[in-house]
Amino acid sequence: MTKTIKIINLSVFCIWAVLISILLYKNYKGDSLERIEGLSEAFSKNTYWYDIYVGTKKAGFSKTDFEKAGDEIIIKYELQVKVKKNEKETVLFEKLKCLTTMNYAIKSFEYTSNFKDEKGIKVSGEADKDGILFFLGSADKRTTHQLSTDGNDFYLPITLIPVIYQKNPTPNTPFLIKMLDIINFSINDVQVVLEEIKPIKVGINILSLYKFRVGDSIFWINEKGIVVKQKLSTGLTFYAETEYIAKDPADRVVFDYTSLPYFKSKQAIADPEKLTSLKLKVTGFSLDQRLYKSSLVNIKNNILTIKKEELEDIKKKTYTLPYKKDGLHSYLAPDRWVLSDYKPLQNTGRIYAESNNNDALQLTSYLTSYLYNLLRTMPVFAVSDSKDILKSLSGNYLERSVMYASYTRAAGLPTRLVSGLVYRNGYFYFHAWPEVWFDKWIPVDPAFYQFPADVTHIPLKEGRLDEIISIIDDLKGIEIEILETS
Repeated sequence: MTKTIKIINLSVFCIWAVLISILLYKNYKGDSLERIEGLSEAFSKNTYWYDIYVGTKKAGFSKTDFEKAGDEIIIKYELQVKVKKNEKETVLFEKLKCLTTMNYAIKSFEYTSNFKDEKGIKVSGEADKDGILFFLGSADKRTTHQLSTDGNDFYLPITLIPVIYQKNPTPNTPFLIKMLDIINFSINDVQVVLEEIKPIKVGINILSLYKFRVGDSIFWINEKGIVVKQKLSTGLTFYAETEYIAKDPADRVVFDYTSLPYFKSKQAIADPEKLTSLKLKVTGFSLDQRLYKSSLVNIKNNILTIKKEELEDIKKKTYTLPYKKDGLHSYLAPDRWVLSDYKPLQNTGRIYAESNNNDALQLTSYLTSYLYNLLRTMPVFAVSDSKDILKSLSGNYLERSVMYASYTRAAGLPTRLVSGLVYRNGYFYFHAWPEVWFDKWIPVDPAFYQFPADVTHIPLKEGRLDEIISIIDDLKGIEIEILETS
């Protein structure tokens, strides 16, 4: 157990890399990194929070603050994680305060933890050109230890990302970084390699994630140089989150957007929004005939023909809210994620309906614009219900879809959640969107600001939020062949 805790202790230091706000810039072409551009200026004060999981179970959280102070950088870090030790649940903690130069070399640090010793340990250190002098403090003794650095620069994992930048990494080309191991008073060469550059759809934009293997740990870093996910060999996984979610002790459904598949299209589509019809062949995925009943999609064997309903035609089918016919009750009712009966959402949904003359078409158009602008666009890992989304007002397509359905169902407009694929810039990506009822299901996309949504929205699953994201693993073998566009 002591060895396991020691491994965890050494590994979790890597999460400190979240602190470094470098600007990673590239022209994404789907296969190579064009350029990594470094710091344009010193960063200002920021705080980052992480959810920590072991499998599907919440284990704890971490928090990091950093700021520039003159020609130095101050970093403060703390972590709490629950583990079972001697059949008892124990809360382990770490705290670090670190001072670095503007080149990220370590100048001094203060570290406390109970990972290795239940009584706790306290280590501080000061570095100069010749070496490091450690000061060790505990309840029963105080000692010092000196380590030579042979005149080399060395780093804590806390400064890992800017060091990676300075190495100007080439994909799949390993290099070494000298890292300080505080616990064992040693400086070790750690191998780093950029293993993958992956596109990710954020709002209407396609950005990049960079996957680095650092020793036995995996880092996923976004274009701003922020570590969004880290997976340790010990089973701990860190997810970048808001303070509210990170400090919440409850387990949550995790939507791991770093694992989303994407597929290069064999045929480019110049202007998807201008298309009125798309015919395509789907293989490697089992299509559900029931999904396409009463929709704009015709299915024959494994061939889908997706039509676009024009606004003029929808105007002929609009109606006064709330919808009163039978048969669509489940699409007007709240569920685990779409909390249309939560009073603030329920009341607001009804107010929005009234301010749009209780007209289904007017409300649909209004909410498409409103939710496109309301949420701060960012991908998130924790799957949230509309009550939690309302607190953070941030998210991507999943969060916009849930909020959309919450308002429309509260207003009496039947709405369902759909997931599948969407075309962007030569690739098909996983996506989700709401569909509203106008004698048939009409797709809406508040993440793309589209009503009706374009015909490259390929529906593959309908249901609750947890159900529509459950198809991600099933998509990995899918193939899409475009047969006709018009």
